[in-house]
Amino acid sequence: MTSWSTSLITLAAVAVGALLSFVSTRLTDRSRWQREESLRWDARRLDTYSEFGSALLKFINITLRISAGLGFPSGIQPLDGEAGRPALAAAGTELNVQWERILLLGSPDAIIAARTWQEGAFHLEYFARQLRSDPAEFAKARQDIREARRRFYSTARADLGITSGDIPADIYAPGNWRTLIGPEPQAPDPEL
Repeated sequence: MTSWSTSLITLAAVAVGALLSFVSTRLTDRSRWQREESLRWDARRLDTYSEFGSALLKFINITLRISAGLGFPSGIQPLDGEAGRPALAAAGTELNVQWERILLLGSPDAIIAARTWQEGAFHLEYFARQLRSDPAEFAKARQDIREARRRFYSTARADLGITSGDIPADIYAPGNWRTLIGPEPQAPDPEL
C-alpha cells in the first residue's frame, strides 16, 4: 500500500470514529435530557396532585364542620354556619386554583378521578349550605367521598409510576384507641 492510501484509510477511520463519537454523545445527551424532563414533570405533577388533595380536604373539612354544627353526625368539631361560610368560600377559591393545575398537568384518568372527588365535596357543601337535609343521604355522601378520594390517590400514584402497591382499603377503620374512650357523646335530648 502506498502512503497515500494509508493516509486515506487513517483519515476515514478518524472520520468514522468522530462520527460514532458524535452520535453516541448525542444519543446519551438526548436520553439524559428526556430523563431529566420526565423527572421535572413528575415532580410538578406530584406537587399538583398533593396540593389539590390538600385544598379539597380543607374544603371538605369545613363543610363537615358546618354540617356538624347543623346536627349531622361527623365526629368533628362543629362550626357555626355564619362563621364558616367565609372560610368555605376561601377554601372554594383555593380549590378552583388547584383544579386548574390538575387540568393542566394531570393525566386524563387523574382528571376524571379528581373531578369525581370534587363533585363529592360539592355534594357535602349542599348540606353545609342547608340545601340538602337527609341524614341517610349525608352518610352516603360521606362514604362516596371516601371512595372517590381513594380512587383519586390510586390514579395519581399510577400516573406517577408509584408501584409500591394499592392503598389499603381499611385505612378509614377507627383506631383501637377509640374503643377505649367509649361511644361518641350524644347530644342531649331536646325533649328533656
